[in-house]
Amino acid sequence: MWFIKPGAESLELETMTVIITRLWHKVYKIGWVKCLFVVGVVLIVFFLLQRKEGHSKQGPARYSWGSVHRVKAVSSSPPGHARFSWGSADKVKVHAEDSVAQGLHQKIRILCLVMTLKEHEESRALAVNQTWGQRCTKLLFVTSDVMADLPSLVLNVQDGRDHLTAKTMAMFKFAFKHYLDQFDWFLKADDDAFFVMENLRYLLSLHDPSNKVYVGHHFKRYVDSGYMSGGAGYAINNAALRHFGQNSNLCVSDGWGEDIDFGRCMEAIGVQCYQTKDILGRNSFHGLGFDETMYWFDNIKLHAVQVKEPIHIGPSCCSQLSVSFHYISPQQMYQFEFLLYRMAVYGRHTPDHMFEDFFPAATIPKGHYTEDPIPRFF
Repeated sequence: MWFIKPGAESLELETMTVIITRLWHKVYKIGWVKCLFVVGVVLIVFFLLQRKEGHSKQGPARYSWGSVHRVKAVSSSPPGHARFSWGSADKVKVHAEDSVAQGLHQKIRILCLVMTLKEHEESRALAVNQTWGQRCTKLLFVTSDVMADLPSLVLNVQDGRDHLTAKTMAMFKFAFKHYLDQFDWFLKADDDAFFVMENLRYLLSLHDPSNKVYVGHHFKRYVDSGYMSGGAGYAINNAALRHFGQNSNLCVSDGWGEDIDFGRCMEAIGVQCYQTKDILGRNSFHGLGFDETMYWFDNIKLHAVQVKEPIHIGPSCCSQLSVSFHYISPQQMYQFEFLLYRMAVYGRHTPDHMFEDFFPAATIPKGHYTEDPIPRFF
C-alpha cells in the first residue's frame, strides 16, 4: 500500500487501490481474451440501445420530417459551381405550352428590385438570377457595391438591417426617377425569396391601372391600413410609384422596420392595401419559409402576433396560385425551379378558365393600428 498523507484522503486512496488490485487478479484468472470479449459485447449493446432510444424519440416520418428545420443547410455554393451546373439550363429542352403566360409577360411589365449584399453574389443573388429572376421584365440587385456580372443598382446607403428603410426608400426614388414610364409594376424582393412570376402577373393583371395599388402578405398591426411583409415581398403599381415620387417627403428616410415604415408611408400618401388572398381565403404571398408553411409549428405564435388571425399549416396553408415564399436557400431555389418549370405530371392540366375571379381585387379595410411596441426579432 502507498499513501499521500494520513487521514481521510489516504483512506480513500487505500480503498481504491484495494479495488483495482482485486479487479486485476480477476482479469488475470479469467484471461485477457475473455475480458475483452465481454467489454466488447457490453459496448455494442450500449450503442444499440442508444440508437433505439434516439429513433423512438423521432417517431414516424411525420415527426422526423417535422424537425427538418434543425438540419443546417449550406447557404452558399463554391464560386462557379451553380454557374456551371445551371449556366446552360436554357439549352435543356422542356415540353410546355405557355402561350397565356407569355402573353401576360408582354402585357404586365415588372421591374424586380432584389435586396442583396456583395457577399451573396455567388450564392443567393446568383440563384435568383438563374431561376425566377429570369422571368422579370427587368431584374436589378440593389446593393452598395458593384457585382461582377449581375445587373446591379448600386446605392450609397449603408448595408445592414438598421438601414433597410433607407435602402428601400432610395430604391423606389431611383425607380421613380429612371424607370417610371418603362414598367407597370415595381416589385421589392429579398434575395432569399422565390417568386412564381406567372402567378404574380395574373394577380396584378386583375387591377385597374388607374388605381394606386399596394399588394403583398398583409400584416394587421402597427399601421391603421396594415402593411405588407418585407420577407414575402410586395409590389406597387405605376400609379402608386408616381404618387410616392411626388410625396416621398411625407415618408421617413431611414429606420430598421423597413416593411412597417413603408406601410406607414403608403398610408400617409393615400395608397391603399389590396387583398391577395384567393377566393378560398388562402394566402398567395408567404412570409414564412416553405418548410414552416408546410409543417413547422415553432414560429406560429410569433407570426400570429403579427397578423392577428389564424395560421394554417399544411395543404390548406397556401393558394393554388401562390406567388412567393420566404427563407428559401439557393439550393431550394434550384429545386423549386426544376419542380415548377422542368417537371410535369402526365395527364394533369388545369384549364385557365378555372382560375377566373380567383383573386378578388378588393381593398383591405382599415382599422389595424395598435399601440403595441414593435418587437425587434434580430
